[in-house]
Amino acid sequence: MTEIQRHRIKFYSKENLATGYELSKAENLFENYNQEHELTLLDLFEFYNIKKYFDNQLFLVKWNGQEKQLYIKIIEQVFKKLKDRLLIIDDTTLESELNQLEYEYYDDFWSLVNNLNIYKNISEKVFAELLKKNQQQIYNILKEKRLVEKFDKAVRAFLMTYDNSAKIILSNTEEKGNVINKETYYFPKSLSLEDKEQIINDFLNTKEPNLNYVRLIKNSKDTSEFKINAKTRLKAKQKSEELSNKILKNENSWEIGISISFSKEQIEPVKYSYENTDLEVISFSEKFIDQFSDNINLFLIFKFLFCYVDQTNLIALVSKQSELSVLERVSMKSKNEYVTGFSFHRKENLASLMLFVYKQYLHRKDNSIESLINSYIDFINNKIKPHKILFQIVSTKTSYLEKIRNVAPAFEFLLKQFKFFVDEKVIDLELLQIDSSATRFSEIYSLKEKKYCYSNHELILKLKYFFFSDQSGLYYIEHFKDKYDNLYDLLTNENVKFEYFENYQKETIESLIRDNYLVVNNEKDVVLNNHILIYIIGEFHKKEVISYWNYHKNIRDEIDELIVKGLVITENTLFTKQEINYLNYYLNKKEFTNGFDLRNKYLHGTNSLSEKDHIADYYKLIKIIILTLLKIDDDIDNQNII
Repeated sequence: MTEIQRHRIKFYSKENLATGYELSKAENLFENYNQEHELTLLDLFEFYNIKKYFDNQLFLVKWNGQEKQLYIKIIEQVFKKLKDRLLIIDDTTLESELNQLEYEYYDDFWSLVNNLNIYKNISEKVFAELLKKNQQQIYNILKEKRLVEKFDKAVRAFLMTYDNSAKIILSNTEEKGNVINKETYYFPKSLSLEDKEQIINDFLNTKEPNLNYVRLIKNSKDTSEFKINAKTRLKAKQKSEELSNKILKNENSWEIGISISFSKEQIEPVKYSYENTDLEVISFSEKFIDQFSDNINLFLIFKFLFCYVDQTNLIALVSKQSELSVLERVSMKSKNEYVTGFSFHRKENLASLMLFVYKQYLHRKDNSIESLINSYIDFINNKIKPHKILFQIVSTKTSYLEKIRNVAPAFEFLLKQFKFFVDEKVIDLELLQIDSSATRFSEIYSLKEKKYCYSNHELILKLKYFFFSDQSGLYYIEHFKDKYDNLYDLLTNENVKFEYFENYQKETIESLIRDNYLVVNNEKDVVLNNHILIYIIGEFHKKEVISYWNYHKNIRDEIDELIVKGLVITENTLFTKQEINYLNYYLNKKEFTNGFDLRNKYLHGTNSLSEKDHIADYYKLIKIIILTLLKIDDDIDNQNII
């Protein structure tokens, strides 16, 4: 028999197998198989990978029943040979057998050593020596639980001195779980929390540790698997700042600034421009704002001019997956962090600058943001008479530290009152004062049923990807080059013939036509078929949530059909899930370790001593109050919708 061709048969799950291409290559192995021929260890592992397909009932469609049975019989014969060979491995043959394999089969080797109990034939001394000479094998070994348990002390000793141990620990315990191909590792029981912290400190003490992993340490949360003390966390914070500043000073980086001003001559409400491509200039018209003399309309400037909320009264400042760049989406993140990107920080900087500039404008008019907030509370109370929410920001000349300590508990009480009003239809101040527990944003419900719509249904996700993702590959057409970055924009802005699509795109386009999401019109152009449905899909893509009652009835009717079909679910909370995450990012560290913790740090006295920081924190809190009042007002208005 001729030597078996070296086709690398990789195993994929049933869900991820797109074609039978890899299995078709396997036919060469079967055609050249001869039971009498002695196979190399590499040959045996190639057959073993085909067995993984078969075990998951994955076969080529063109194979008939007889061929399947023949191939299954061959696979079982070869697997027996592989087992027989592996089961005799001991101290004298372990390293030589491993060295016969190529990189892609190391995982399989250690998996079988684990699952077939071959590790019982190996001494801890030989195992430790092999690991010392083949350090990269630790990544494969740590995936096997019984193997780690058997060689507990050897694995611990290795990890205590291995240069990449900190990265392995952090990837397993702190890295965000949706990272592609993220592995699960098992650590020896003898590796204590103190050992792990020592490994982390050794990593931080290296000349230039990887910034991504330093940030994972900084944003880590204490658990039973990973815990570091305040000194180590401070060291990580300082090292993160040091490395970040070094990058910012690098000649390959550049700064992008924002300038906001009020113009006395400008007619347009707002103008956007750029100076030298690195300075965004935004100018608001004083003439436009001057026409509003009452505090209610001046407060609504935050909504209609500053766009703190969008047209459907969702908080526009939240971090959105759709606004992350490709690099930001795939970059390493802590599972404990609030995920942010360039777009999010731009929105936050804009919102903060708008607040400060508006404060100065109001001051020139003998007015204040605090006064606008107090007036808006009265405006809301007029809508819920005879009930009344008690909330007022007292204008005093005390320090900003004292202002925060006064406003923070008042804001907490505001949330309690609205929650009680929704739950009980009254506001009983005496009863409210008995309960001193904090109010969870997720427990504050809406006055309206079916307030928000969400969907993680496979069909909705698929349509989001096809029509709106910049990764779908359906939007690049030679006729229009890089003009668009998603299929929806391409089809709504251009006349696109079916033949314009490449062959690799046509199969998907044809399936969308068969399912009536697209249609070919009389001019032979590919166009959208159900515009309302695709619009809703686009809203889910951009916002991740739909504020049901802020859409026209014909859109709500289409959403209702999706609800009946089980494609969309609804919730009736005051804030969306995304808004709750945003508020938690600002107010506490319950969910995210990279937040501002405004609610707790002033309560526990762990706040900064800088007056500059107090000013910034005070206006962060004011911004949260403004957003909350806009959400409450929207909720009250929505309860009357039919």
